[in-house]
Amino acid sequence: MKLGIQLIVFGKRPSEDLPGVLADVKAAGYDGAEIGLRPEPASEVLALFKKTGLEVSGYHTGFATFANPEELKKHAEQLQAVGGKFLMCSGVGSKGWRDATIEDYKRSCEVFESAGQALADFGIHFCYHNHEWEFYDLGDGVTGMDLLTENTTAKNVKFCMDVYWLACGGADPKAFVEAHADRGVYFHLKDGTYDAIRQKPLTFVELGRGTVPLASAMEAILPLNPEWVVTEQDNTLIEPAESARISAAFARTRLGI
Repeated sequence: MKLGIQLIVFGKRPSEDLPGVLADVKAAGYDGAEIGLRPEPASEVLALFKKTGLEVSGYHTGFATFANPEELKKHAEQLQAVGGKFLMCSGVGSKGWRDATIEDYKRSCEVFESAGQALADFGIHFCYHNHEWEFYDLGDGVTGMDLLTENTTAKNVKFCMDVYWLACGGADPKAFVEAHADRGVYFHLKDGTYDAIRQKPLTFVELGRGTVPLASAMEAILPLNPEWVVTEQDNTLIEPAESARISAAFARTRLGI
């Protein structure tokens, strides 16, 4: 199991100074980083990661990429070339993710199933990244996560399970991971505060400084022996490199990674 970091905590800096960011990531104690499609050729991206002693844990993008075969192919080719095996998707095909309807989810499931089949040819897993809105009641107790699970196959649609958003959505992270173990190939560790009753995010903080039941979640994650567990913090009130270091240290010393 390797420890990665989603570079969102560094704000806009990865697009301006990727070499410097990766140096900070390595110094903080990580094995790799999750990024988005880069403008540089894949060979340059791979060389930069190798020079820093890091690996690409995966790429992250939005729904539009998966609905466009050419864009999907572009992402798959670069990700394959840099040695990554996981492509994350956030959101479904609606104008506002939090306003997604049952019909939005069902149409999106068709896109995801097809994308998962196409990515398999590249040796890449399609991974749907949850937020809290997939746990909204869409009527009669049906949630978006129910629809994603019922209308896709575990073979083609895996989950990038984000423990913070699971808790924020009102789910028990440990129970959710256990219930969907057949889709659990990639995980985001995130901490902060939230209102699980209103399903509302409040703050994002370094691992161990919030209220997410991280240790409990790891009890379900560790037996799955995923290749990557990735820290993700949407923003920070301290210097990003220090934030990354704190979360890495907690993951290594307290969570068994």
